[in-house]
Amino acid sequence: MATATRILKNAATTTSRPIAIFLNASRINYDKAMDFSKLSAITDFKTVDVDMLHDLNEIVSNVTTSRAEIVITKEMEVPQEAIARFPPSVKLLCEAGTGYNNIPITLAREKGIDVVNVPTYSNESVAHMVITYVMSFSAALFQQAKMLHDGDRTNFSVFQHPIYEITGKTLGLIGGGGTI
Repeated sequence: MATATRILKNAATTTSRPIAIFLNASRINYDKAMDFSKLSAITDFKTVDVDMLHDLNEIVSNVTTSRAEIVITKEMEVPQEAIARFPPSVKLLCEAGTGYNNIPITLAREKGIDVVNVPTYSNESVAHMVITYVMSFSAALFQQAKMLHDGDRTNFSVFQHPIYEITGKTLGLIGGGGTI
């Protein structure tokens, strides 16, 4: 995040704002309800309104044509060949999520391109999903839904799958890197 801040501060000392391009904005803006106004206020912000770009030449063309300094992607593979062909204007590559598995970080950094992500992306949603799954598994909802889908209604008279009460149970959390 320090890199992104440095790039934006450096741009603030010049007469123009940095150019940012979101290569697959529809990945998170599928319903066109996403508010990009804060990003637009500090950058010359452009979007490519597709869910995913797969063609190497199309990726490079969008970055080159836009003269982007900041390239944003969401769960999109950025091939090594694309990074190698990025113009020198590109200084920052941002994954609009948590993973780096789709970005050749070493090559990007060798080219002087900093790579960042959004480590707190979706924290609340993940917590909600965990609770949803705990509740679902305790009541065997998947198995019961499958039975109903298959036309099997025997579970209404005699439970075919165990249901576990979660009151008083202890939930153990593994991981968290010491932040829990």
